[in-house]
Amino acid sequence: MRYSIRARLTLWYGALMTLVLAVFSAGVIWLHAYWGAAQFDTELANLGAAVSRVMQEELGESGNLERAARETRSSTDVPGRATAVLRLDGRPLEAHWQSFHYDPATFDALRSRPGFVTLSQEHHAWRLFLQRDSSPAGDYFVFVGGTLDQIARQRALLARVVLVATPILVLASAAVCWGVASAALHPVRAMAVQAEAITERSASRRLATPTPTDELGQLARAFNGLLDRLDAALKQQRQFMADASHELRTPVSVIQTATEVTLEPASRAEWEYRDALTIVGEQCGRLRRMVEDMLVLARADAGGVALAWEPLYADEVVAECVRAVALVAGAREIQVSSDIQPDVLMHADNGLLHQLTTNLLQNAVQYTPPGGRVVAAVKADSTAVTISVSDTGPGIPAADRERVFDRFVRLDAARSATTGAGLGLSIARWIAERHGGTISVESNAAGGCLFVVCLPRAGRPVDTAV
Repeated sequence: MRYSIRARLTLWYGALMTLVLAVFSAGVIWLHAYWGAAQFDTELANLGAAVSRVMQEELGESGNLERAARETRSSTDVPGRATAVLRLDGRPLEAHWQSFHYDPATFDALRSRPGFVTLSQEHHAWRLFLQRDSSPAGDYFVFVGGTLDQIARQRALLARVVLVATPILVLASAAVCWGVASAALHPVRAMAVQAEAITERSASRRLATPTPTDELGQLARAFNGLLDRLDAALKQQRQFMADASHELRTPVSVIQTATEVTLEPASRAEWEYRDALTIVGEQCGRLRRMVEDMLVLARADAGGVALAWEPLYADEVVAECVRAVALVAGAREIQVSSDIQPDVLMHADNGLLHQLTTNLLQNAVQYTPPGGRVVAAVKADSTAVTISVSDTGPGIPAADRERVFDRFVRLDAARSATTGAGLGLSIARWIAERHGGTISVESNAAGGCLFVVCLPRAGRPVDTAV
């Protein structure tokens, strides 16, 4: 069974208070007994010193041991305290025994253990003190004693007070802790109610932060930040679905239209069927490329793409991509050339680096008019490799240079007329960042675009989503 935080705090605080009060009470009772016994011993020692002093004075006047003992007895009668002057063999000269029962065995016990001794008689504890004095009339013992009943009663009363007060204090402290915990956790309950009311249809709602400077305020801000990120992710997902649906609708419509038009008459010429199938094939190829790009983006968002790190030569990778894209660009009378620094060794994922370079080259070829030029370059220093692709296309306004890396973004009519889906640059940025690098776009001297990719030569994998 799991208790609430308030109940657990109260139970822990109550247990801690019980332990503290138990230790404190035991300490108080022990100190009371210790100090009470020490004070009682001091009192008996002072009484013994007084009896000895009176005895010495009386002996100075009479010089007779028995007479001095009688005078001392009459002068040192203290209620509740036993006093006596004993011979060396233990027989009493004079004594006030009060309720103490004196016998030779008691004397033997006192003489064998000098100082203070505790003896029990008829359920009463007596604290006894024996002191030997010398005089011209002869040596003698001064005996004093007192019952410890009063100290025992005080200790018992203190124990009863502690036994009664401790549960009351524990319950009172638990009640205070319950109230304080309730007040402290009230904002948490309020935030829980607010959080439960937030759904995908009300993702813009946020938790209230009445005390933004304390820990709960920090928790609310962190939770609101999480909601902001989730809201942005939901909006991105909705936009991605809408854009994907829009992009997929065009080739599907073309395929359906071409098929329906071709099949409408009973028969057609062979060349008409070939034209229709050519259109269907082109659109299927566009659909295939779009689905593959969307699959890459989906795997990137899910973190399911593991990089296969290996040593490779970046100049060879870029040269292969230039040769492959040049075949397609030649049909549009676009020249694709390279300016490559040789023997550029680095660590990277070979397949992803090919895809990154190919995407940049295809993007440049698509947006370069016939007769234009695309140049790929590779440069390196001791720590980084720079891959750049420059074209003579229409260029990108400075305000839109960051947006081109978003999904399904095509900025103008010249770009929307192309067959791409606007996913290649998004994938290129993800590949660069996954390798621990950067990608940027700027204008070149011809007014076109210059895409620059900077990658670390040693390879620094970074978990990132597109």
